[in-house]
Amino acid sequence: QAGLNQTYVISNPNKNQDLFINPTQIDYFSGNPVPTGCTSTGTNQTITGQPVDSNGNPVVKTNGDDTFCIPNGTDSLGNTIAGLVGKDGIPDGFVDPSRVYKALEIEVNKSVSRGWQMRANYRIAKLVGNYEGSFRNDNGQNDPNISSLFDFTRGDFNLLGQQFVPGVLNTDVHHLANGFVSYTLGGAHAKGLTIGSSVHFQTGIPINNLYAHPAYQNAGEIPFCADDTTNCASARGSLGRTSNYGSVDGHLDYPIRISEGKRLRLIADVFNISNQRTQLRVDQNKQRSAGIGNVDFSKPVGIGPSATSGNTNPGYQRPFYARFGVKLEF
Repeated sequence: QAGLNQTYVISNPNKNQDLFINPTQIDYFSGNPVPTGCTSTGTNQTITGQPVDSNGNPVVKTNGDDTFCIPNGTDSLGNTIAGLVGKDGIPDGFVDPSRVYKALEIEVNKSVSRGWQMRANYRIAKLVGNYEGSFRNDNGQNDPNISSLFDFTRGDFNLLGQQFVPGVLNTDVHHLANGFVSYTLGGAHAKGLTIGSSVHFQTGIPINNLYAHPAYQNAGEIPFCADDTTNCASARGSLGRTSNYGSVDGHLDYPIRISEGKRLRLIADVFNISNQRTQLRVDQNKQRSAGIGNVDFSKPVGIGPSATSGNTNPGYQRPFYARFGVKLEF
């Protein structure tokens, strides 16, 4: 927003990183006289500005400062020095990326004996931090290792909300359970008929209140508290969670002997027998771009099921459906 050139460096940011020459920023109240250091002299170029948030509203510090200036020397080519790559002995102002996943999983398995088998597991977990990894899921930025999360520091006026404050990450699932069981009939009647079922249940994922980026102006960037401020312990998941959901599926297959080495197997699979249609995802972008609200905020959003894009991020749980098949074994 100040008009400084931005230099991108691919690195592993942390709170001790010193890769840039930091600007010397002077904050002051616009109603007071301009500080002496904010006057351009000689080869120094002074950039003055008033910071605004993602809504375009002026930002004021608790002490009343609402304006800043950056006195910058220039190099031999006339480029401003602040922001250039180079060590100046001062940390650049980033924080340590944090992603902590803790989980306890209990698994029970029974191998096939007396015609039946079982697999079951339960997991309780928690995923917290300020960095998801190479792929950013909350806004779908699929640029491995170059997400926008560490393009800017927090700054004196904190225009990035709670972007660097650790909290529940958007793929956090507290409870998850799966069960698979099958039984194959023996004896003279319906011999070889296999009956199977699977059960799945999981709790919902966090819902964020994401504002647009104040510099880039693109949607889905800055997490804010539910009341659109930064006055909460962590803004991540500030709007609660999506609904818990689960499904029960079934399977049947029956072999028909054709000859000594050939069998015809009839197969039937049914999914989501109870026809649950739970909403899985909502639009978390409070704004479409900086200063422009999103009328679809908190409404269902998703991709799929689709023949071209698959069913990886559906807005709703897929309702009941079935699949039938015939397989020749020889």
